[in-house]
Amino acid sequence: MTSVSVVLPAYNEAANIEKAVFVTAETLFKITDKFEIIIAEDGSTDGTDRIASRLSEQYAYVVHLHSDKRQGRGKALNRAFKVASGEVLCYIDVDLATDMKYLEKLIKAVSTDGYDFATGSRMMPDSDAKRPFKREFASRGYNFLVRLFLNSKLCDHQCGFKAFGREALFELLDEIENEHWFWDTEVLVRAQHKGYKVIEFPVYWRHGESSKVNLAKDVKGMGSEIFRLWRELSSPLGVSGKGKVFLTATLAILILTLVATFLGASDILENMKQVSLRTLIIAVLVYCASWPLRGVRFQQILNRLGNQYGIGFLTGSIFISQSANVILPARIGDLSRMYILKKSKDLDFTTSFSSLTVERVFDVVAITSIAVLASSGAASHFELAPWMNSLIKLSGLSVVIFFLILFIVSFRESANTKILETKNFQKGLSGKINDFASTFLRQISIVAVHPSSFLAVTASSLLIWGTDIFTCFFVFKSFPTVGESASSTYMISLIFLAVALGNIAKIFPITPGAIGTYEVALTAVFGIGGISPEIGFTVAVLDHIIKNSITLIGGGLALSELGLRWREVLCTEKDILKG
Repeated sequence: MTSVSVVLPAYNEAANIEKAVFVTAETLFKITDKFEIIIAEDGSTDGTDRIASRLSEQYAYVVHLHSDKRQGRGKALNRAFKVASGEVLCYIDVDLATDMKYLEKLIKAVSTDGYDFATGSRMMPDSDAKRPFKREFASRGYNFLVRLFLNSKLCDHQCGFKAFGREALFELLDEIENEHWFWDTEVLVRAQHKGYKVIEFPVYWRHGESSKVNLAKDVKGMGSEIFRLWRELSSPLGVSGKGKVFLTATLAILILTLVATFLGASDILENMKQVSLRTLIIAVLVYCASWPLRGVRFQQILNRLGNQYGIGFLTGSIFISQSANVILPARIGDLSRMYILKKSKDLDFTTSFSSLTVERVFDVVAITSIAVLASSGAASHFELAPWMNSLIKLSGLSVVIFFLILFIVSFRESANTKILETKNFQKGLSGKINDFASTFLRQISIVAVHPSSFLAVTASSLLIWGTDIFTCFFVFKSFPTVGESASSTYMISLIFLAVALGNIAKIFPITPGAIGTYEVALTAVFGIGGISPEIGFTVAVLDHIIKNSITLIGGGLALSELGLRWREVLCTEKDILKG
């Protein structure tokens, strides 16, 4: 006969734990005589630990696992399953919201029907579930997002009524990162992605009054976990964390190595030996000048949103976030700036997110404008490659669509302000989501749609990217073989176009700091414009080395000034997304 271990996760369940143990035991005696009930008591402060301890002393089939402090449901379950002895491992919510008549079906799905994972469902057509509207709404929305982004085939991922085959679960446990409510979802999603057999069946379920879910806080955190798991499952080899950084950094090095090998590494090294150090120093100084401009622009944006901060602090925060972008893939470093603004100035998440969004949009506006003008200047000498035209058009179209949406939102907000004030949209989770979205779009429109703000931020963005491009211009000019021609109208247009397209390519980052992809883009444009690929690649590499080195040095100095550490900043992504 199959042995069964049933885990009851318990945090401050003094009113329910004894009944839960007795009802579970009574049900299990009808199914098997080889079972244990593990109370995973998670740092309770209401006496649950004393009741659980007493029950474990009175009944041989009861095991009490105590934790002095709360670990989170996922961590408590992991710990309990690792000490469980059963071939079938189950867990049931202590409030017994799911009718226990389904326990036999749950166990048999794994023990005899050949499934690796089984779960009850409150959301299948034949389910009989009742709970408050706001929880029903939030749960359906959450499960919809899980199915949409994580490609799950299940209707309900969070029902506290699950069974697992021991071997299958233990093959997955080390991959489960979440330690709280998202644990259920992550187990079921990873199981499906791994090809395990998963069954879901409808149950009779009633909302438990003692639910420990903090709707606003926990749903927000679980939403961020959907995003986290989506990134992990959609990345090559399903790696995450340090492994993902290592993989993307390896890809960057591989790209640079392949290009250098193809073009001739010895020729590239010889080119580097011939550069003018004096001209490279000018390039360094020009790029350094772009940083206070970045601080000024960010100050302009935040001022329009009602926040007054010094240029020195803002420039430092940008240095740090851009340094993180050099190290981490997918512009994750932007979240570091949000962390710094919250920690140092207590700036709310919505405002910092809005300001960063505006900054990124105006980056694209400036770069796209420069690319269009530069392509016009170079058009008489060569025809743009199809991928260049497509990249410029895609960026331009994205900008137009974005501002069109903002104009519509702006007019709609002004027309509906009084109507919105008369309606109570602030109740429950849907109100909070509506409030966040409304505030976010309104704040962006304050900067992006207002004429004076638009012109000021556009002008500063053009200056920023102008200095970025002139940095490359002086790097190009440092090469004696092509430096003399660098000042011609055509060559200036070509350099502007190359750097603009290289930075547009950064919008789709696949490596940390777009290292590798940026160099390839510049080399391609230079090559089409008549510059030898060896020179073009060498210019691109030196240009990127200068920019990334200054960024990292400035980031280190800013960290020291603000009393922060690299580890703290580079680990903020997870903390911010969890709220």
